[in-house]
Amino acid sequence: MMEDRLDFGGYLRVMQDVLVRKKKVLTGIYEATKAQEDALAKESIDEKTFNDAIDNKTKLIDELTEMDEGFQKLFDKISQDIREKGKEHADAIRRLQALIQEITDLSVTVSALEKKNKSTLDKRIEELRKGKKSFKVSRQTADKYYKSMNGLNAVTPVFLDEKH
Repeated sequence: MMEDRLDFGGYLRVMQDVLVRKKKVLTGIYEATKAQEDALAKESIDEKTFNDAIDNKTKLIDELTEMDEGFQKLFDKISQDIREKGKEHADAIRRLQALIQEITDLSVTVSALEKKNKSTLDKRIEELRKGKKSFKVSRQTADKYYKSMNGLNAVTPVFLDEKH
């Protein structure tokens, strides 16, 4: 049961605030991923734009991971209360579930774009190796991209599956 400063409704509001911030951060990750796509689409890869997008995404992914950990701790703390008091707070729980669905949809969109970018980058690197095209991309840029992509894949959404 709740014995801390916030009441159950307060915890639900905090969780909603976290989810709203998480959606905003994911939107930033999507925008950075689009910038990478644009940089990869050019005849000569815009390495500065690509690297700037990677740096931005890395920061956002770290922020997202921190939010996920905090959200999960809070969820674990009140999960029993959600089961017991869920009906009393059904509207707030539905809002949380709707935000989680929006975040999940956005995560799927980002993931699909990441896969497309990875495929494009792999093709461009292979072309470089074969000497078919002249473009500039450093190994460091490719490594940095793959590392940031792996960080994004570590982020998993949290689902509220409650019966009302």
